[in-house]
Amino acid sequence: MMLSTLLALLHRDDAAMELAYFWAAVLLALTPVIIFGTIGVLVVKKMLKEQRGSRNAERGTKGPA
Repeated sequence: MMLSTLLALLHRDDAAMELAYFWAAVLLALTPVIIFGTIGVLVVKKMLKEQRGSRNAERGTKGPA
């Protein structure tokens, strides 16, 4: 118990290390959001493109009259 008290007294704040830990946490949190968000956007765009293609095929692609 005495050792932990002495270590706590000797420990000084290291702002640079805290900043590095902060940015590491931000990067860890944002990486899956960006990856899965990008995959979701690409899937939705592909679905909308296929829907638009099937609607055009049903009606026929008529040019300007």
